[in-house]
Amino acid sequence: MATTTADDTTEDATPRGDRGFVAALDRFYPGALPLAAVLGIGALLATIPFLDPVTQLELFATGFFELFTVQMPLILFWVLSAAVVESVWGGRILDRVAGVLPSNSQATVVYATGFVALLFGWINWALGLVGGVLVGYRLCRHAENDGVRVHYPAVLTAGLLALVTMNQGPSSPGALLMADASGTTNFLVDPEQGRVVLDMAAFLLHPANLAASALFVVTLPALLVVLAPSEEGERRPVSSSRPVLDGSIAETLDHYAPPPREEWAVADRLEQSPIISVVTFLLGAASVVAYFATGGRLTMLWLLFTLMTLGVLVQGRPMAFVEKTRDATKWVNHVAIPFLLYAGVYALLTRAELYAPIGNALAATGVTQASSYVVAFVLGLLVPDPGSVWVIQGPALVAADADLVSSVVSVMYGAGVSNLWLGFLFVGIVAPIAGFDWREYARYAAAITAYVSVVVIALLVVF
Repeated sequence: MATTTADDTTEDATPRGDRGFVAALDRFYPGALPLAAVLGIGALLATIPFLDPVTQLELFATGFFELFTVQMPLILFWVLSAAVVESVWGGRILDRVAGVLPSNSQATVVYATGFVALLFGWINWALGLVGGVLVGYRLCRHAENDGVRVHYPAVLTAGLLALVTMNQGPSSPGALLMADASGTTNFLVDPEQGRVVLDMAAFLLHPANLAASALFVVTLPALLVVLAPSEEGERRPVSSSRPVLDGSIAETLDHYAPPPREEWAVADRLEQSPIISVVTFLLGAASVVAYFATGGRLTMLWLLFTLMTLGVLVQGRPMAFVEKTRDATKWVNHVAIPFLLYAGVYALLTRAELYAPIGNALAATGVTQASSYVVAFVLGLLVPDPGSVWVIQGPALVAADADLVSSVVSVMYGAGVSNLWLGFLFVGIVAPIAGFDWREYARYAAAITAYVSVVVIALLVVF
């Protein structure tokens, strides 16, 4: 008979090795909220020489008042992205992608998974992370059915590579926040002067961003191919891990079952009507097209509206969309409440006028953006949300009059690489995955971090 263990696995169904880095690292990581409290306390201590206690406590408690229009979009960014991808339509697209990818060897499975994760992650975090993990699992299953032994830990890590590029593309949270000239989400802009507004095209085409992203999509999967064990006896097959897919990807992501039509009340006829969803999408799509056709800029708020209209369509029924957005709140535990404390840190450092000295210290290194990347990487280990990393660190770079585009590129890359080390926070949300030996995961993450850091820092120094 199966016995349940502390990490919610069963002794007879799950090999001991499956209790890997997710549970192992989670035991040592306090979570986003306690770490946010530590940052808040640190900010209070740092501002003692500059602020009186009453002002400190007031800013600590009310700092989020000023940033509420930043907090809510960051929450919706995670929720609505997941609502679009975690759908039957999203699953069908991923099934088609998996169906055309090769699975005839370990190298092709690892490389294909990493390529998909990095490319899709550049487009949107959910498409890359959810897609990478699920496509990788399906490719492993295909390979095993064909008698090809593939090391699943390398494939799972390849799926997590989306975390590296998810902040560098058109849905980069830091870039989108700063692209708003109205000051709604751009908390550093002066709406009257129009300063400190990011051009998304300049961000996407910045050499340090574009060249690095393209290089990583091609080469990072190859790095994992090299790191994966070559001896078949050392490879851990996907069958030794918990099942991730229930049939196809589309079947796994099919979460909603409407009530029987004979039980519908009057309200159900609207709540379960696909027509309502289609009409909502058409109206929303027309608004989006009209906005961009008249020269509108891509900003966080317009991305959120676009995701909402897509989510309503792909979920099929209004209530299916409601249920999925409720479920997708599992993705925001690391930002929803902790952001209240992040905002307090921002408010304290701003009132104490400490951002300028911090920015000047970065500039004094002579390699401002390279230093910014390192700081963002370290800060990102404490702050899992990349958008929040920018909220805390970005003002220092702006105060030092550093180039805005380069600053966002450096911070977003640093936050993304640190997220790779926090992969255990995300992979368990995609599916009930326990992972593999934490030392092997650390080896993969260290190699990826070293390679990405060398490339990004070199490009930031040159450009």
